[in-house]
Amino acid sequence: MTEQQAAFWDIIEVFEKEGLLSYVMVIGSWAEYIYQHHLITGFTANLRTRDIDFFYPNIGRPQKHDIKIIKSLREKGFVYAEDPLSGAGRFFKEELLELEFLTRALGKGKSVNEIPSLNIKAEALREINMLAKYPLQLDCNDFIITVPEPEVYILQKLLTNPTRTEDKKEKDIQAVRVLLRHVKMDRLRQIFDGMSKKEKRAVNDTKEKHFIEF
Repeated sequence: MTEQQAAFWDIIEVFEKEGLLSYVMVIGSWAEYIYQHHLITGFTANLRTRDIDFFYPNIGRPQKHDIKIIKSLREKGFVYAEDPLSGAGRFFKEELLELEFLTRALGKGKSVNEIPSLNIKAEALREINMLAKYPLQLDCNDFIITVPEPEVYILQKLLTNPTRTEDKKEKDIQAVRVLLRHVKMDRLRQIFDGMSKKEKRAVNDTKEKHFIEF
């Protein structure tokens, strides 16, 4: 296990200890790391980022407001810092990992939401909202970890690709190409059929541009 992976499991251990783990979803490339433990087709994640994002779908849960996440992560070597403009908090561990919570943007939405139970602020992103509809709980290293279903993970990557920075666009497309060989096509099409017309157009445009078929 690399130092980076060890730091990831330190985070998971802290979340479990603080009663937080069941309320967050691992998204981004580290979700692929969890997938590789369960896709029996031999999928292997290609981790090329130190960013780890935890999606917090319902900021009203849990109702207790005394989760000492800053203190507990500090004990594992993480430094907490806040953006001077937005107030959004992040955690850093040396050059290994940068941890961030993300929340849903609803209605007109805010760019930042406070998570009362953690007493920190987190960025709100509308483009991750769809992931909240398709949680998948997987048993990894004796922890129950929530990730998006891999099929919706693919669709979300295709949906948001046009708005990604140039360096991340190709990385996401490559991840989609690899993961497509390991998911259930019937489930992928079922989720796609439930998307809005606007979302379908965006996904199809990305597929056409990068010669992706399903």
